[in-house]
Amino acid sequence: MKTPGTRSISTLVLVSLAACIVTTGTYFSATAASSSGSGREIVPVLSRTASISDRAEPQYETVRARSTSSSRTSAETVQVADFYLENGKLAFGKLVTEDRNKIIIEEITGSKVIVNTYSKRDIDTKTIQVKSISSYKHYCDLAEYFAGRTGDFDDDPDDFIQAIRFYERAKGQIKGASQSDADRVRHIDEQIAMLEADRKVWTTQVESRAKLKELEFQSEFQKRFDELQAKIDDSAARIDASLAKIDDILAEVKDNTQKVQKDIPAMEADLRRRMDVLGTEVEANRRLLDPYGRFRSPGYNSGRRY
Repeated sequence: MKTPGTRSISTLVLVSLAACIVTTGTYFSATAASSSGSGREIVPVLSRTASISDRAEPQYETVRARSTSSSRTSAETVQVADFYLENGKLAFGKLVTEDRNKIIIEEITGSKVIVNTYSKRDIDTKTIQVKSISSYKHYCDLAEYFAGRTGDFDDDPDDFIQAIRFYERAKGQIKGASQSDADRVRHIDEQIAMLEADRKVWTTQVESRAKLKELEFQSEFQKRFDELQAKIDDSAARIDASLAKIDDILAEVKDNTQKVQKDIPAMEADLRRRMDVLGTEVEANRRLLDPYGRFRSPGYNSGRRY
């Protein structure tokens, strides 16, 4: 059985041990602080609080870093959309904006990049597909598209400019300094250099082609001119021959007219003479048939009518 004196002694021993532990912890904390040169005395409670704060700060930095990385990733991606119109035409391109009434996309038409607005009423809404791709890949695809159009002599100057411009924009999307990013930049620089060299060759070829075209045009023009001149000369010769024939015909007509004019009085005199002879013969025949004049009509052969 324990006595009250024994309980008091146990309590006193426990209090003494606790005081020794606190004093020893404080002594070692002060010794560590003085050895590190800080000159500050940190009690264990404050030290524990500081360690908790130190653990919390990296978590905040991590969250902020994730947020920054997320915003950077969203800035380095673009949305592309494709859909079918009600008339069956496919439309696709970079998505500019979309709402419940319309879709605005950036489309490629020939050698141009234009912005078109489509009403939802003209779209088969079931076919609308939107996805996110890397901005670097998007601009590289556009650059390759325009680079592939060079050399067909159809808006080639615009195609060269567009290809180089989109390669430069793709290059601007590379923010890092890793080896892969350096390789991408080097690849783009090589593509731009190749396009510049191709454009110089294309310019030389176009100038040579233009000179050849000019020579061909001049040669063809001279040939056509000679052919036309020959046709004109032949037509002029035919016209001259026709005019000569017409002059001969007119001269013959004039001679015939003059002859007819001269022969008309003689023909009239001969006609009168013939009519008189015919009248005399008719009268003689009548007398033979009717010697007494019984059937003579009144006024018949009463005078000459010619």
